[in-house]
Amino acid sequence: MKLPHVRPRRGQALVEFAMVLPLLLALVTGIVDVGFLYHHQLLLTDAAREGARLGSLGQAADEVRTTVRNRLAAQGYSPLPTDAEVAVNLTLATSQVVIRSQVPVLFAFSGPPVPLRAATEMRRE
Repeated sequence: MKLPHVRPRRGQALVEFAMVLPLLLALVTGIVDVGFLYHHQLLLTDAAREGARLGSLGQAADEVRTTVRNRLAAQGYSPLPTDAEVAVNLTLATSQVVIRSQVPVLFAFSGPPVPLRAATEMRRE
């Protein structure tokens, strides 16, 4: 039964959806970008840990750097850090690997590339 004083509002839901859609899209793209960056941070941390482990077992700095870059490449990390962005410091007591990388976000309108850094230090055996 229709009430006599209420008029149907055709298109109101469509207008409301059009007003909310940009906010929803921005929220979803932000969530995807954060997940993408977190995944890249985990890959960097894993590669730094592996490099420090190899350095603690006695491998040379160049071998450690090559292994770190190969591990990142095998995991699909892109763009690969250059040799200058993979710092390997082997002392008598410790093995330290620091990786710095600039990662572009998935959606270009989200902003400039984000700098990521992973560092691991292990005692040498």
